[in-house]
Amino acid sequence: MDRWEALWIVIVAATLGIFIGTLVAIAGVGYIPPSEVEAEYRPTDAVEEFKPGVRSLGDGVYEVNILAYRFSFQPNKIVLENPKEVRFRIYSNDVLHGFNIIGTNVNIMVIPGYVSEIVWRPPPDFEGSYLVICNEYCGIGHSGMFAELVIKR
Repeated sequence: MDRWEALWIVIVAATLGIFIGTLVAIAGVGYIPPSEVEAEYRPTDAVEEFKPGVRSLGDGVYEVNILAYRFSFQPNKIVLENPKEVRFRIYSNDVLHGFNIIGTNVNIMVIPGYVSEIVWRPPPDFEGSYLVICNEYCGIGHSGMFAELVIKR
């Protein structure tokens, strides 16, 4: 065996050992990625009790209920005035959808039968109109599934 060949075998083995050691260390600590996303199971007939819309809880805190379905969001225009904290609650009863506000870190997978929740604290300089898209392929009309988020200061 060539000296360079042996060196590369050692490098590959060491890299593999570091990778496996990292996985074992993370598993031992119980690592969970930082997130404020919660999911609550709802039977598929619960869509009647899920009322889409924007509700102000006072002092810049909003709760936004969104119904995602082929190939639209309801409501498809969300207007918030001076938001400090926004709790998005998104429900789908048909297929897998995504909810992504372009230019932000809001990105949720919406699983049918579950209410996906995320708390977003928009920066004080956020103002204007933002595009909200479905980023999980949901069928032939997927490219037309979008909404608008308007932030007024």
